[in-house]
Amino acid sequence: MSKRLGDLASDLGIPCPPDWSRVGIEGVTDDSRAVSPGVLFVAHRGTHDDGHAHVADAVARGAAAVVAERDVEVGDRPHFIVADGRIELARWAAAFYGHPTERLRTVGVTGTNGKTSVCHFVAHLVGPESTEVVGTVENLARGLRALTTPPSPAVQRIAREAVDQGKTILVLEASSIGLDQHRLDEVAFDVGVFTNLTRDHLDLHGTIDAYGAAKAILFRDLSSSAVAVLNADDPYSETLRRACRCRVLTYGVQHSADLKAEAAGEDASGITLSIQQSDQSARVVAPVHGLYGASNALAALGAALALGVPWSVGMERLQSLPAVTGRWNLFRRPDGADAIVDFAHTPDGLFQILSAVRRIYGKTVIVFGCAGGSDRGKRGQMGEIASRFADVVVLTQDNPKYEEPEAILDEIEAGIRTPSHAAIRIVDRREAIENAARRVGHGDVLLLAGKGHETFQIVRGEFLPHSDAAILESLGFAPVSPGGGKGGSP
Repeated sequence: MSKRLGDLASDLGIPCPPDWSRVGIEGVTDDSRAVSPGVLFVAHRGTHDDGHAHVADAVARGAAAVVAERDVEVGDRPHFIVADGRIELARWAAAFYGHPTERLRTVGVTGTNGKTSVCHFVAHLVGPESTEVVGTVENLARGLRALTTPPSPAVQRIAREAVDQGKTILVLEASSIGLDQHRLDEVAFDVGVFTNLTRDHLDLHGTIDAYGAAKAILFRDLSSSAVAVLNADDPYSETLRRACRCRVLTYGVQHSADLKAEAAGEDASGITLSIQQSDQSARVVAPVHGLYGASNALAALGAALALGVPWSVGMERLQSLPAVTGRWNLFRRPDGADAIVDFAHTPDGLFQILSAVRRIYGKTVIVFGCAGGSDRGKRGQMGEIASRFADVVVLTQDNPKYEEPEAILDEIEAGIRTPSHAAIRIVDRREAIENAARRVGHGDVLLLAGKGHETFQIVRGEFLPHSDAAILESLGFAPVSPGGGKGGSP
């Protein structure tokens, strides 16, 4: 794909001198390492780095033009000065790729927990063959590691590719950081979904109010023709409702809502739900777990209905929701011991999955840690939750980054108040899993929390190979497909 600089500038309403107009643009980026001849480089101040320090590198690599927040040395290259480089990065990327989200039905899903599951459930309900998903799991496959919402040029490129492939729906995980950093500016959302607001990322946002305000950006910017799908069980939905100027559809498991579900039974194969909206009702068995799983399924159903999926089709497809990589992935050993791999890495996420596990299984052994370089205040909270629900707690590392793993474990263990639940500490995660696996038998469950879909450990800037699922399989646990029951053979 190639565009003339003058055409892009005209699209954006930016004056462009005639001698710059014919300059060819082959791409847009804010990463100087990704610059090749013909690429437009956007410099902006970042959280940990200042892109203006890399303008010379971008020019040396062949940048065709530079957009920056201040005057910089660019030689003879076209140079535009703007107030906010992040905002302009999104604008230039959208223009370069032809504003592709305007040609797609686009769904944004935000919330502390459940974003990935809801996105995949939406794709299943509306038809995966016509849907492109941008989220945590897919980003890893695209080489975008440790990213929930990619930079705006990647978002727009993926949307453009979806249009070119004939797809009609785009579903994105809209993280608070992605929204706050303008990565989703210029995305034309038709549906916004809110899952929940609980503690996370306070190292970046500072307060829960600021964290919530970042998520509210998605709903504040929805057009009047869009639909906001809000969780009636979460009090922050009222704040989001006030931010909306579009139609609101509420869903709930515990409180009254436009789309209401009641749980009527649960086992390892899933949860039975009685669902009602207006004069329509149905009873289905969905392969999800706990009230949080039911809530995620209901959120996805709300988005699908907002996109025009018929009620009968939604009910039918709810019963075959797919397993999402790293979200309640069930494994079983020949002796009848089960293991679950799940991405739960927040206090609420850990609470929700352990609550569900205790309703299904007997003895529960948990292996988990906390990431380095992030919200330290949640570490003790997660230790307390683990000791309250699990029979055996094994603490280990989980992306320690530049922190010392033992120091992280100290902070987690400080939350464990009951001496009888003193944690077993094994820093090497493989050794921790092997130790924990020896502690479960028939009817028991081993919960590996925090890594989920990830196939790496981040240690001092290096991405080291690691997979909880692969380790389980090496220990004789075999994957169980969604709907597989508890105990016995797979």
